[in-house]
Amino acid sequence: MLTAERHEYADLDALQDDYHRRGWTDGLPVVPPTPERVEAFLAVVGLDPGAVVGTVPTRDATVTAEVVAINAVMAGCAPEYMPVVLAAVRAHLNEMANCHSTTGTLSGAAQIVVVNGPVRNEIGVHGGAGCFGPGWRANATIGRALRLVIRNGCRAVPGVFDRASFSTPARYAFCFGEDEENSPWTPMHVERGFAPDQSAVTVHSTMTMLAAGDYASRSAEGVADTIIRTLRRQGTAGDKWLGDDTNVLLVVGPEQRRWFAEAGWSKDDFRAYAWDRLHAPPQPGEGTVKLGRPEGLLMVAAGGPGMPETWIMFPHLGRAITEPVPARADV
Repeated sequence: MLTAERHEYADLDALQDDYHRRGWTDGLPVVPPTPERVEAFLAVVGLDPGAVVGTVPTRDATVTAEVVAINAVMAGCAPEYMPVVLAAVRAHLNEMANCHSTTGTLSGAAQIVVVNGPVRNEIGVHGGAGCFGPGWRANATIGRALRLVIRNGCRAVPGVFDRASFSTPARYAFCFGEDEENSPWTPMHVERGFAPDQSAVTVHSTMTMLAAGDYASRSAEGVADTIIRTLRRQGTAGDKWLGDDTNVLLVVGPEQRRWFAEAGWSKDDFRAYAWDRLHAPPQPGEGTVKLGRPEGLLMVAAGGPGMPETWIMFPHLGRAITEPVPARADV
């Protein structure tokens, strides 16, 4: 049985005005989370409304399946997106993802959702050209659903537990899929222990995003050196609690990916080439790269043709966590 407090409105405009007044939205209109819609979303994953998905102990916050479903409806998700949203919320609420710090930080870190496996094609998660931007319902609403859960379930409201000095538009929604079909590489979820036919979601909290662009190189080594220079210029933040077991997410576009493919480089080949170069003593103007193991460099194939770039998503006080997408219930 649903337990959320119920509200009645004369019309949709009245609902929107009240939700905005109460601070339940991200500033954009929402889909009304009617009991029928919420129950339909819960039925897809076969969960009782009170099933606990995760907690934020420092905020005395417990996120239930009902909370996830309500916010997924509000975000504009289709019911079949619910398993992916659920996996993303579970990943974000993993202790080592550090919800409290990554959503309350002054720097305004964003949460990136990367989808792997068959579910990408089943529900239309886009990983090609324009994958970071607008135009893809699954990308936009799944990313938005996680952020609404962070707001309404984890109490990260600006001026309350969200203390960002500026914040970022990436906090509205940031979700894309790995372009597994157009990449010679092992998909990220397989590298992280899942079967190729298992769908999974990785959530990575990032404070800084930089494009490592290279219009001149015509070799794997040249492109790799550009990525390494960009990583060293920024450096990565350290954290006593996390130790050095943190992650940097590299989203490698097809124009640079092809040089690695022509040279026969795997993701591990890049890591082996980069490792000692990343950890050489920093030069003037460079930061320190603090990664405990090569696998901390997460590599994802995505993006479209044209710009020879790899986007580097630097971490902020949390590990990237990968969770399996649960199978849909028989409904």
